Amino acid sequence: MFESGAVSKSYYADAWQVWLNALLGMICLIIFLNIALRGKLKIVEIADPLHEEIIPSKRQGRLVVLFTLLGAVAATALLPYMMSVIKDGWIELPLPLAGKAAITVIQAALMTLVASTFGLMLASKVGLDAPLLRYWLYGGNKVNVSFGWLGIGALGSLLGTMVIVLMEKELFQPRLPQVFSEPSVALWKGALTFLYGGVVEEILLRLFVMSLIVWVFTRVGGKRSPIPSIYYVLAIVLAAILFGLAHLPATMSLFGELTPLLVIRAILSNGLLGVWFGYLYWKKGLEYAIVAHMFADIFLHVVLAAWLT
Repeated sequence: MFESGAVSKSYYADAWQVWLNALLGMICLIIFLNIALRGKLKIVEIADPLHEEIIPSKRQGRLVVLFTLLGAVAATALLPYMMSVIKDGWIELPLPLAGKAAITVIQAALMTLVASTFGLMLASKVGLDAPLLRYWLYGGNKVNVSFGWLGIGALGSLLGTMVIVLMEKELFQPRLPQVFSEPSVALWKGALTFLYGGVVEEILLRLFVMSLIVWVFTRVGGKRSPIPSIYYVLAIVLAAILFGLAHLPATMSLFGELTPLLVIRAILSNGLLGVWFGYLYWKKGLEYAIVAHMFADIFLHVVLAAWLT
């Protein structure tokens, strides 16, 4: 019914599309290295409201390395799931299994590297951050884990997942054309999606895209202190909508057409929980969005999948 972002966008992908993704990843890395080597990544001191202290923007290296490594691990864990749901795409690639796996992992690592580098720079300018990880890696003022908010995040993910499944069953499926059945995936393979969704997608969508949108608003609307809440609210919604729109190619491949109902389905099914993750990123930090996203994937691919079958 639903897939992780990486899989859904390549569910019915041709071999050339997979190669194109790998090429785009390499281009991103080249652009990043070119900018860095030319010294255009300015090192300035910025105020971070989450910490109420001045944090040099150059102190992002450990976080970038951590996120990049986690992105590679997440992509590796996703491989069994991907091989189960996009068998044709993997077969068409003229590479041995190890080569196909390496492309997937390298692509995810490169995306995470670039997104976390620029995302952390932008986040630091608009009062967003990963405060727990920053404290663990750099020290400074103590930041405690809020287990209460971790529980709230998990509960919100459970409720949101149930709403999405109900919408699919009661609202969308009765009004959509029948399509061939999707391949059955073992529950343990579905469970492995939680790392990719929680880490890679949150770094791309929240740390980078959402931070970028807020930063653009501050540039267009003028610098204000504090930054208006409406900037964050709009960024949360826009990032979620963009993630939903990114699934339209997979929707087109699955149904053979794009109707207003299918577009709404793609946005709501893939973007609804993104609003909750964005709120957690804004109010508590990236770590809480990551954990909530992990719970959502576990609920969707393991708990509800076992219940529905």
